[in-house]
Amino acid sequence: MFDIQEKSGKQVVYIKGEVNAQTGGELKKKVLDMFNSADAVVLSFKGVVYMNSSGLREIIDLLKNANKMKKELALCEMSSDIREMFAFTGLDKVFKIYDTEAQALG
Repeated sequence: MFDIQEKSGKQVVYIKGEVNAQTGGELKKKVLDMFNSADAVVLSFKGVVYMNSSGLREIIDLLKNANKMKKELALCEMSSDIREMFAFTGLDKVFKIYDTEAQALG
């Protein structure tokens, strides 16, 4: 469901497959654990084929927690469909969203 690598002092999470209530919940739990030792996490959506509203809700909840913990959360490499979902809901103004992983790390 996801791979994790450290790059430029940030944890990069490569999400694969679908993001729904179950997988989104697992992702949120994993990233919150990572915030215990990392100040910044980048979520790469390159391998995501589908995300529903339940998955989106988990990502929003993750951002709320990150903000409370004063940690940085960035998103990158979204498909046009997922990017559109963020734009349509206005969440593209709330999240730090980058086209490429390099930009997210920079």
